[in-house]
Amino acid sequence: MKKAKRCLIAVVSGVLVASAVLSGCGQSKKEVSINDDHLTVYLWENRLMKNIAPYIHEQFPDQDIEFIIGNNDTDLYSYFKEHDELPDIITVRRFSGTDAQDLQPYLMDFASYDVVSKYYSYAVQYYKNAEDEIQWLPICGIPQTIIANKTLFDQYGVKIPENYEEYVQACQQFYDNGIKPYSMDLGEDWSNNEIIQAAAIGEFTSLDGIEWRNGAETAADEVKFDDVLWKRIFSETSQFLKDSHFGKEDINIDINTGTQMFVEGKSAMFHGHPTVMQQLQKQMDAELIRIPYFSQTSDESYVYMTPSLNIAFNKNLEKDREKLDTALDVLDCMISEEGQKLIADGSGVISLNTDVPTMMQDVPGLEEEINHNAVYIRYSAQKSFDASLEAVHGLLSGEMDEIQAYDTFRSVMNRKDPEEKATVNFENEYSISLNDRNGRDAASSILTTIREENDAQLALAPYYFTSSMYKGECTSSRVGMMTAKSSDTPLYVAKINGKQVYELVENYLADADENFYVTNKYELPIASGMKMIVNQEESGFSLKDLTVNDKKIDKKKEYSILLTDTTMSVLKKINLKCEIEQLKDTTLSSAWTEAMSNGQQPSAPEDYIEVEQ
Repeated sequence: MKKAKRCLIAVVSGVLVASAVLSGCGQSKKEVSINDDHLTVYLWENRLMKNIAPYIHEQFPDQDIEFIIGNNDTDLYSYFKEHDELPDIITVRRFSGTDAQDLQPYLMDFASYDVVSKYYSYAVQYYKNAEDEIQWLPICGIPQTIIANKTLFDQYGVKIPENYEEYVQACQQFYDNGIKPYSMDLGEDWSNNEIIQAAAIGEFTSLDGIEWRNGAETAADEVKFDDVLWKRIFSETSQFLKDSHFGKEDINIDINTGTQMFVEGKSAMFHGHPTVMQQLQKQMDAELIRIPYFSQTSDESYVYMTPSLNIAFNKNLEKDREKLDTALDVLDCMISEEGQKLIADGSGVISLNTDVPTMMQDVPGLEEEINHNAVYIRYSAQKSFDASLEAVHGLLSGEMDEIQAYDTFRSVMNRKDPEEKATVNFENEYSISLNDRNGRDAASSILTTIREENDAQLALAPYYFTSSMYKGECTSSRVGMMTAKSSDTPLYVAKINGKQVYELVENYLADADENFYVTNKYELPIASGMKMIVNQEESGFSLKDLTVNDKKIDKKKEYSILLTDTTMSVLKKINLKCEIEQLKDTTLSSAWTEAMSNGQQPSAPEDYIEVEQ
């Protein structure tokens, strides 16, 4: 992909002073590099690491780009910013401009670059801040629709609805026949967030709704509410719940329960994006179709769209034109046709790039809405999820009427978060960046702490650690963000001999499947209690030696080793008879936060890896 002319205005060039969280090779153990210019990209979930990261590396093989799994929370980046270590590129999915207010002075304005001209106007209308800057961009859209079991509709002679009135009639017919009309997973906060906006989608797409949304996205403090608009919204939400025959029992229906009811034919409708529908279709001997969300105030229908991710650039990139060009290349790659498919995990992608044709050919049932741009981009401020859950559950339980539900929603949206007390005061500072031996000191400290807490001699985990440790007080929520939530995993302990430990590490480095791979130095695993001596080759990495206490591992001695889902699966492949015990009710994240909850200091990092060229 050749670099095009990027900037519409002159950019001041300079020397980028990178921080610990951006640093890479050339850094000494426990020291911070101030002279590293590789590009650091934080992706909000593990799936993106598996899909888009290898593709970008393939497009730019000569560029030094590090991908790290972050968390779906702008507070992680606020934590970095407070220590002057904001990464080059950051992404989240749950986002509104209000959530990122404190980051605003540190983010680049895309409005000065021609990438914005590639976007449909409706796709960026909510992304302008109060200064008319565009600091965030959505990458592509994923359609979230009702999924209907057409076979069940036909069996009971129910018409596929084409407007809200027909939707109500269909629900009543199924209810009268003992079939649950809609098994929405209302135990999950994202579904409650969806149901308010989908139920009143005509209100959110009205001029009043658009005006409120623009104000809410740019609110510096309190989100202002239009009482007349929002009373209509909650009136329609309440009506939708009644028309869909949702009740108290739906409060506790989680994603697994709701899905299973639909798969077993106990409900006629569920909801989800195209990949979910593909997965359901494989499990069901029935024809599935998509139904858009209908306005209650008109005959219009809409596709409820979730941005796959929202992306922002560190403003400091403008001080280094070469590095900025690389970052813009990465963005171009993401919004290309192949990039969008990979990010959206398959077909059914609503392209927001005017240069890329629609990728909805394999997603029938939404043609009219797509052709008329009847696409609603969801509102996903962090607090809107909790606010929606409390309000909808209040309506379902009967404890709230429409007005009380609205008051609750508004109150939660503007509720001041209580000041969180620090749980630990870190005495030392450890970087998440690679040190001069290609180890990560912060990740090593975390894994070693967990290993020692569980009395294991060794540990092996993927590289899914997100944050440096900074000297000073740290709250529990920020301690929790030091591991990637999307890659949180149960912990396991196995007792195996040194020969089997060696084979485990050897296979982890050499093999590749959908769960793990090591294609570059940034993807090397984290070890504890042992040191990996690794050879770097053209095709990847191989294990040269493995030491424990500076001596070659005793291949006959038995060791207890702490594992994650991924490393456990590798061990099972090579040793089917190995006994592996899961640590019940314990995950990587919970073990780490629990260890820090009593204020103790984390273990010191270990010299766990050395890569030889």
